[in-house]
Amino acid sequence: MVRLPEIELDDRGFQELVSEARTRIAQRCPEWTEHNVSDPGITLIELFAWMTEMTTYRLNRVPDKIYVRLLELLGVPLRPPTPARTNVRFTLAAAPTQAMTIAAGETEVGTVRTAYEESVVFEVVESRTIEPLSPAAYVTHRDGLVRDVPVDVGVARPVGADRAAFSAVPLPGDAIHLGFDEPLSRLLLCVDVEADPARGAGIDPRRPPLRWEMATGEKPTGELIWERVTVLEDTTGGFNFGSGEVMLELAGTSERLPLGGHRLHWLRCRVASPQEAGEAAYERPPEVSSITASPIGATLLCQHSEHIDQEVIGESDGTPGQIFHVLRSPMLAPSDDEWLEVREPDSATWDRWHARESFVDGSPGERTYVCDPAMGSIELAPAVRQADGDWRHYGAVPAKGAQLRMSRYRFGGGLRGNVAAGALSVLKSGPAGIAAVSNPAAARGGVDPEALDSVRQRGAMELRTRHRAVTAEDFEHLAREASPRVARAVCVPPDEASAVTVRILPRVHPADRRLEFDELQPPRLLLDEVAKHLDERRLLGATLQVAPVRLRGVSVVVELQTEPLADLARIREETLRELYRFLNPLVGGKAGDSGTGWEFGRTLNQGELYGVVHGIAGVEYVRLLRIYRADLVTGRQAPEPAGSHIVLEPDETIASGMHIVKATMRGT
Repeated sequence: MVRLPEIELDDRGFQELVSEARTRIAQRCPEWTEHNVSDPGITLIELFAWMTEMTTYRLNRVPDKIYVRLLELLGVPLRPPTPARTNVRFTLAAAPTQAMTIAAGETEVGTVRTAYEESVVFEVVESRTIEPLSPAAYVTHRDGLVRDVPVDVGVARPVGADRAAFSAVPLPGDAIHLGFDEPLSRLLLCVDVEADPARGAGIDPRRPPLRWEMATGEKPTGELIWERVTVLEDTTGGFNFGSGEVMLELAGTSERLPLGGHRLHWLRCRVASPQEAGEAAYERPPEVSSITASPIGATLLCQHSEHIDQEVIGESDGTPGQIFHVLRSPMLAPSDDEWLEVREPDSATWDRWHARESFVDGSPGERTYVCDPAMGSIELAPAVRQADGDWRHYGAVPAKGAQLRMSRYRFGGGLRGNVAAGALSVLKSGPAGIAAVSNPAAARGGVDPEALDSVRQRGAMELRTRHRAVTAEDFEHLAREASPRVARAVCVPPDEASAVTVRILPRVHPADRRLEFDELQPPRLLLDEVAKHLDERRLLGATLQVAPVRLRGVSVVVELQTEPLADLARIREETLRELYRFLNPLVGGKAGDSGTGWEFGRTLNQGELYGVVHGIAGVEYVRLLRIYRADLVTGRQAPEPAGSHIVLEPDETIASGMHIVKATMRGT
């Protein structure tokens, strides 16, 4: 039998209580000088200390179920699971001849089902309609001039001097532009080119000096803003091979902008500058005989969830305070298009009821309910007997025999959804014509339902703050409360001219390893979610800013000696693992075990690292240990050691760069 963890509400014993009481006597009543056990007052103190110890003993053995119910009465429910999210590429079998919609909630992708594990299913979050699309304009920019080339039925066929894509000797900034009537955001686009090859010395076809970009806005000066797009495949080799296809992923948001006498959505191929492309440069431009483009898919945001529509959850018995449960729990937090529906006994229609956080301000007749996603429960309004004998109803109650159903609810989420890149390769459901699906990046953000230990710690802060952000500690607690995806938060108190700055660190699983910089950056959606949550709870007049946590990159170089006959590979791997775990913003700060993350503002001392390395079995002594500052974005290490310690700012924490460990055996 698994023993549940004990809840220590108060760890003081008999002697501690007596000593505390005697201390207070000396402070509050100095004229009481007789403290021997024979004194009647001391006897009373010992009696009350014994009674208090017995009460605490019983409270410390409150069952977990009762503890959860007490927290529910105080308005501190368990949190439901959070779904992982990632972008998924939907590649079509052919360019569409009519509009095709990849619908949210109806299109599902998943991992491959095996004999030992069920498929992990993801749903499309936002719908996307892929329209038949072809260029409406073709514009070149060369020799400092903009030229408009005619387009016939979506295909540009330049002739004469217009065939040259760039200047006679291509210059940085030369470009060809394709304009479209429809938005290009989130599309996979295939550009089909027939051309004579370009010429240039030292050009690598895999990394040509070209940049494909999409227009995303306009500066006040009238200059267009361009955002680089991803080249998935280029069979032209950067025009080195002449004709071919260029597959592009357009992730940004395009706008209709003016260029070359047209106002369209623009895509361009630009000659890169020497700073971008190095020394390689074209000596002769490609000569284009035809160019067109068409969509071959889209990249859509998906999340780890499944849904059930119109599930009947029970029949009303006509009494207040009824509780119903869905079949698949825990649920995910309900969205705006998910609600309870009730059909009265003599009615053929389903009426919508509205969710609320609690019934405190409810009034009779209001069709409201409270949903607890973690428990998968739907609770109807209660009725409370008043002092005068009347009953107060805090909401409407369905008549006896009324049917209740959820219009829709989602389930899933949790750590299981944090799948690796490329794992989502199976189309579970969706429109015909999709040839392949894949997720180019790993899914992130999946969090399991809240554990009881977590809600115990959170309960005290919930009662203290009461959902109001006043102190820095309040802002930090409410930032973590805003989403389970927030692992840590730190608040920087403002000065007279600045805003309250809350920096957050996203949850990553598993965290006891070398973490990439991108993993530690909260996505824009999470920043906005936390900002909205805090904005509703800040004091009037306070300005607020939510940003990523500041990270100080650290690399460690270690040379150590092991015992004779030691396994050098094992010791090296264990040393690296312990360094990555110790110098970690999520689980670091504690040698030999996982902690709660490197403390904000805590100075790193070189001596701590000696203790970490000496804790590895088989290590005799450390010959050399140096710490370096590291750039987490580029991975570059500072040329000179940082000395014996690294001082952090109050809102900074440490993250590992690349550590290097060299192990040699004594006697070799």
